[in-house]
Amino acid sequence: MPKMNDELSKLLETVQKLSGDAQAPPDAIDRILTSPRRETQVRSLYDDPVVQRFRDDLTNGFIRVDTANALFQLLGNTLNRVVSI
Repeated sequence: MPKMNDELSKLLETVQKLSGDAQAPPDAIDRILTSPRRETQVRSLYDDPVVQRFRDDLTNGFIRVDTANALFQLLGNTLNRVVSI
């Protein structure tokens, strides 16, 4: 058994030496990984103050027209942006 372990160690060392010298040129993945982090302006509507106010009014059983209108405007603006992409 020790002889097999010695042979395995030699083979692994050989592979390590050969693979250490061969470096692939940078590709698209390397460019993405080394590029600056991307930022987005996308945010969740779930925690938006307009949605929270509507949710509170709905829970209280008292939805005002201006609260509903603000929610519909927010949803309309969001849908317009999504459709225009």
